[in-house]
Amino acid sequence: MSKKIQFVVWTIIAIIAVLIIGVVAYNAINKMTGEIKHPEAVFEIENYGTVKMELYPEYAPNTVANFIKLIEAGYYNSKVIYGKDDICLYVGRNSGGEIDKPKISLISSDIEADSEGDYEYSIKGEFVANDFEQNTLRHEKGVISLIRDDYTQYISSLTEESYNSGNSQIGIMMSDDARNLNGAYTAFGRITEGLDILEKIYNEVEIKTAEENAENQDSPSETADDINQFATYPVITSVSVDTHGEDFGMPETMEAFNYEEYMQNLMSQYANQ
Repeated sequence: MSKKIQFVVWTIIAIIAVLIIGVVAYNAINKMTGEIKHPEAVFEIENYGTVKMELYPEYAPNTVANFIKLIEAGYYNSKVIYGKDDICLYVGRNSGGEIDKPKISLISSDIEADSEGDYEYSIKGEFVANDFEQNTLRHEKGVISLIRDDYTQYISSLTEESYNSGNSQIGIMMSDDARNLNGAYTAFGRITEGLDILEKIYNEVEIKTAEENAENQDSPSETADDINQFATYPVITSVSVDTHGEDFGMPETMEAFNYEEYMQNLMSQYANQ
């Protein structure tokens, strides 16, 4: 091959290399500097106003997908803000203050409601303790986190069942003093508007008496003994979500662990020994 042809070949290769590097660099710069449009949820709270939240699929993709599906299915409409503790507001029970666990048919069009294939579901906890390293979102004021059960306070071996028991109940951090939740619960969003409304609810709505709270505790739950239920529940009249045209798909789900059934089977085994 002549030197002239070699020069032309190497020139073409150099041009192609420069173009490839340029495209890669452009995409990288655009990704770093371009505006990321997160999904946005809007909660309308009766007699209080509008609360908006931004959702972060980069931290907890499956939890965000599940939350979006529940909103689109109308699950949170007419649910209530039912109580508080030292750091958190609790959201998502029904108008009687009771847990209303969603079934898989609510978010999946492939399953008929109340059919044999229908069941109460849960999702995997997306946090460090559950081997999900990418969720580094910290629990600080305004952050939204998925509530889960803690069966290990009763039976220490039920760690996996505890970590993967969340589905629809959410907590909104009202304090920066929630470091103990980091890496142990799925933080997946943040309040962007209406934090003052939530502060008003948190600080001004009366709670039930100690006796009434004791009667309304759900067990097992890690925070059950510490939740002070409100005497009058603020009602969420409607919820909507803007995904900015992006489809986050169906969340990965599993059949929810039934603690009461587990204990009945365990006691039966002991009785038959």
